Amino acid sequence: MEVTQSPSTAEAVPAAADTRMSPFARAIGVFTSPAAALAGLRTQSQWWFPLLVIVIFSAALTAAIYDRAVVPMTAEIYDRLVDQGVMSAEQANQAVEKARGPQGLIGAIVGRVMVFYPLVLLVLGAAVAFGVSFILGKKLPFRQGFEVVLWANLIMLPAGVLTGIMGWMKETLEGVHLSLGALVPMSDPPEKWQKFVVAILDAFGPFEIWTVAVVIIGASVLSGASRKSVFWVVGGLYVLLRVVTACLAMVLPG
Repeated sequence: MEVTQSPSTAEAVPAAADTRMSPFARAIGVFTSPAAALAGLRTQSQWWFPLLVIVIFSAALTAAIYDRAVVPMTAEIYDRLVDQGVMSAEQANQAVEKARGPQGLIGAIVGRVMVFYPLVLLVLGAAVAFGVSFILGKKLPFRQGFEVVLWANLIMLPAGVLTGIMGWMKETLEGVHLSLGALVPMSDPPEKWQKFVVAILDAFGPFEIWTVAVVIIGASVLSGASRKSVFWVVGGLYVLLRVVTACLAMVLPG
């Protein structure tokens, strides 16, 4: 008797192909064949590798462009805060001088790269695991959701290189975008609606879309859920998160 697979079951077949791969082979596979590369995460935990790569890469990139692009951007932000009456000129000067020193670079690497970035990835991994497990009713443990997010974010490394090059050339990261946000005319200081629109457009840049697509593929393969259902859940959570961050960008001073 022939058994006919439903589309949902057919899409879940790759989940059974637990492929053991070296971290380097899996990193390449994330770019070339994400379904095959991420299938092995069901039985082979390698969360440490992408996390280490992301932290080292981000720390090196921050150090490389800090004096040329990050500090000037920081100075521009403080200048706007002075114009808005949020802080005095003396306070702004002190903050910029502190940023120019070695403690500013150390703070950026330790606070942002080594603490903030991993925490964000941790929360995103938990959100993916929650969405697939509780909304779709499929099994995706937190560890697997976290790993999918970590491996998928390797896609953002080339985006970091391009952003760093553009920031180096402009001598600031202000106004550097790899999305249609680069086409939005910005006043000085930016209007609230401009900051909101740019944040939304940045959320749908090519590298961001690619990263979310890899997360969807990985979550589908590991959980056995259809890609269509994972798309709606993970895509919905992503849009919600980016709308919230865009609203924060709109209301925060600077």
